[in-house]
Amino acid sequence: MGGRIIGQARQPRLVLPRIGKIKVGMKNEKGYPQSVDYFIPTGKYAGLFTQAYGERPQTIQIIFPSDDAEQVCCEQYEYRTDKGELVASGDGKEFSVWNGKEYITLNTDDYPNLMKSIETRYPNKLFERTGEGWRVRLTVNFIIPLVRGVAGIWTFESNGTASTIPNVRDCFDGMLEERGFVKGVLFDLNVKYATSQKPNAKSRYPVVTLVANESEGNVLKVKKALENPIKSLENKK
Repeated sequence: MGGRIIGQARQPRLVLPRIGKIKVGMKNEKGYPQSVDYFIPTGKYAGLFTQAYGERPQTIQIIFPSDDAEQVCCEQYEYRTDKGELVASGDGKEFSVWNGKEYITLNTDDYPNLMKSIETRYPNKLFERTGEGWRVRLTVNFIIPLVRGVAGIWTFESNGTASTIPNVRDCFDGMLEERGFVKGVLFDLNVKYATSQKPNAKSRYPVVTLVANESEGNVLKVKKALENPIKSLENKK
């Protein structure tokens, strides 16, 4: 299955434009990252999201514009410098790697130690602290039916390999395997705080889950969501 670790990596392509991101974190008054247990919209159309859901929604309704996991629910490895610069990304077999001038495609068949070589050449703080500098990132692209007046894709990203990523990925894959499609199915995207189970640890962190919601009322939301983007695009022609 494409869009999963160990698979053919391709550049995701979406018909509708990306219009914003949904986050579960922000910077506090001192400029430090702070997690929250509600969704925060960013981008030009954040105001339309807030009109639909208010200031601190913990559940939003989404639909996927495609059945292709690489386009709408893509999991991959990423290696970044401490400044956040992307050095390489891929699915565990095929990678896009920065060579100093451009990104080139390399695979582990030709370079079996590729991931370790990148860590050695570009050591970041995560690698120095844990011995492993790669992170897994899940990128989810979707339409939000209740956000009216604009046709486009919202994006949510997560590095939560122990919670959020398997929660969202497994629900998506399960629905795709059971039905053969996810396009047009209405899902609830939820967020809530979880408490660390490590000894002497009292930290909290947001966990995002994906749940298929096909109630009668939500079916109507799907129909309107599919109609509105089409009408908006036609009006721009």
